[in-house]
Amino acid sequence: MSGERAQRWDSAPVQRRILGAVRTLTALDRLLDVLPLLADDMRVETRFAVCPGSEFAANLADELRGSAANVVGWGSGEFDLAVSPSGNGPLHELDARVLTLPHGAGHHKRVATETGVAEEISGLSRQQLVHGGEVVPTAIGVSHVDRLEDLRRQCPEAVPRAAVVGDPCFARLRASMPLREHYRRALGAGDRRLVLLASTWGPESLFARRGDLAKQLVTEFPDAQVALALHPNVWTRYERLQLETWLSTARSRGLVLLPRIRAWQAALVAADVVVSDHGSLAHYAACLGKPLLLGAFGDAEVAPKSPMALLGERAARLDPHADPRPQLEGARPVPGHAELAGLTFAEDACARLRALIYDLLDLREPSWPATPEPVEVVTP
Repeated sequence: MSGERAQRWDSAPVQRRILGAVRTLTALDRLLDVLPLLADDMRVETRFAVCPGSEFAANLADELRGSAANVVGWGSGEFDLAVSPSGNGPLHELDARVLTLPHGAGHHKRVATETGVAEEISGLSRQQLVHGGEVVPTAIGVSHVDRLEDLRRQCPEAVPRAAVVGDPCFARLRASMPLREHYRRALGAGDRRLVLLASTWGPESLFARRGDLAKQLVTEFPDAQVALALHPNVWTRYERLQLETWLSTARSRGLVLLPRIRAWQAALVAADVVVSDHGSLAHYAACLGKPLLLGAFGDAEVAPKSPMALLGERAARLDPHADPRPQLEGARPVPGHAELAGLTFAEDACARLRALIYDLLDLREPSWPATPEPVEVVTP
């Protein structure tokens, strides 16, 4: 572990340097929930690099720079720790300790392949964690102790590297709930019912299965505010011009198309009802106690017996052949949603994850507590 990192022309007393390994926009979105854990500590500097190899990495370096991040080339520079919200990519090439984290609401999806999905759980599979017969990550963060058994089945040699860290994104969402009216005012919901459509990516997603749903709801439910959150991979695949073209009529009638990252969190906190699929937003919505309807659900992509599979069993479905208005007005929280949250996320996520990061940095934790910051306000 290196000592002082500050150099001749630096203006901060940097002792450790972290690399954010960004493989997709989703990874960037997740890492931006980790950065607040390092707030106010000038001993730690964070830079970012695009982790090569993803189908969804187009324009990613530009997006990083647009976020005002300090961007370096992959494999360049000296770092004490690399944090990656994915087990994919050539993480073995980095000359640094590596921490992997879930890139969604826990590890609940099967590994995506060119032809569909594999049997292994994404983020916990041996093919993602092992290179040349050696476990690559120094630490593997999991959201709940039950995921250790999943890891043991798939990559037993990696179990000693695992750490239960909870989910800082869920912690921030929950901390934001008392400020719900503040987020609603910023979004312009007023006294209207706010309906959030939230879609993951791929052929089983809500957007793929019910691409006309936004237009239907803004037409038949004109006294509601309808917002659409699309998975960052959808944005990367089609880009803004194409998406706005496909959603032209819905947008002209009031649909709020949320930006590609850092906007869905505020909309979820503000929402009165959520229509989603098997993506992480559905799981966060359910665990927060939001009324939820499933407009699609890719059972084949979900790990069996996972909390997401349990969500699929419990949540009500949006009937495409019936009037959506009474269904939305009658939507209720998922039965046993508090139990579902308890099966998915360990408590004290911010404290757990910060303690792990500083341990990996071989650096004393700051004296102030690690508490979840409310999510950013979004104005259309």
